[in-house]
Amino acid sequence: MSEAPSLLTTEVPRVSPSQAENIAAQVYGLEGSAQVLGGERDSNFCLTTLSGRAYMLRFVNPAEVPEEVDFQTAILSHLALRDSQLPVPRLQESRSGELTPQVSVAGQNLTLRAVSYLPGTAQFQVPRSQTLMRELGDTLARLDIALSDFEHPGAKRDLLWDISDMSRLEGWIPHLTDPVQRHTISRVLDIHQQKVVPASRFLRKQVIHNDLNAHNVLVKSADPKRLAGIIDFGDALRAPLINELATALAYQLDSQGENLFQYCRPMIAAYTARQPLSEAEQHVLPELVASRLALSLLIAQHRAVLYPQNRDYILRNQTHAWGSLSRLMALSFSQTGEIFSQSCTSELP
Repeated sequence: MSEAPSLLTTEVPRVSPSQAENIAAQVYGLEGSAQVLGGERDSNFCLTTLSGRAYMLRFVNPAEVPEEVDFQTAILSHLALRDSQLPVPRLQESRSGELTPQVSVAGQNLTLRAVSYLPGTAQFQVPRSQTLMRELGDTLARLDIALSDFEHPGAKRDLLWDISDMSRLEGWIPHLTDPVQRHTISRVLDIHQQKVVPASRFLRKQVIHNDLNAHNVLVKSADPKRLAGIIDFGDALRAPLINELATALAYQLDSQGENLFQYCRPMIAAYTARQPLSEAEQHVLPELVASRLALSLLIAQHRAVLYPQNRDYILRNQTHAWGSLSRLMALSFSQTGEIFSQSCTSELP
């Protein structure tokens, strides 16, 4: 794969908290204190104003195609119209009425986006629960239904985080230092090519969030069993709808518990109660979950070598990803498929 400048090989924009504070005051009229937030591609800050309101400022990676920047902004605008009760960030206009103003920071010309900062705790910081999984599955289904009629030219993205196409990552497998991981991930890629790719033409396609991991799910700090929000639409794209659920499930497998699927079952039941799956979608769901885990391992390890200064953030999900993938691949996909199918027909309590 080419290493030409892209979102995964271009350095995060260099912006300091004081620069972010000055720009927020000038562009949005928001006086406050900026705190650095983690980011794989963009430079992100939480700005807390004097009144106590909080906003997220995102200085977009300059490698982002302008059409795709507009795409991500349009998603949030569309969701606000289609389902105003969805717990997702709300766009903040600049003083001149722009949603994505252009700013200059130390000689860098950057696109800026400000959204409401959702209060809550990232899901990875709290114990999981059946109640939270049901709420998350239902909300994800609502999100996908709201996006079902959304069209935008920037939605057709060539994104590595797209489990529709795994073949382009084959060249990265030799870079894995663990021979067991190399063998397992090679097997996942082979099965994906043999089963998922031929089935693609039978799958519904639409814009999806595409990155519902435990860092992008917020729970209520006072009640971690309740969902507070879904954030970060930076990996959204047009893809098979089933990829959405597969991606979410990959991050909810219980890699260290007795029952690998204990948190997946209620999520699937709640999602499919609102958004039923077709037979073709159910057929490839287990393989797509494995594909997402393999993708996470390959991309993260590759990027950690490229950007050692951001290594901890990039590798934050690796222990879970490998633990989940190794346990998942110890089962047959027919076994996993049966468990998922039973979950689709489960009644919610």
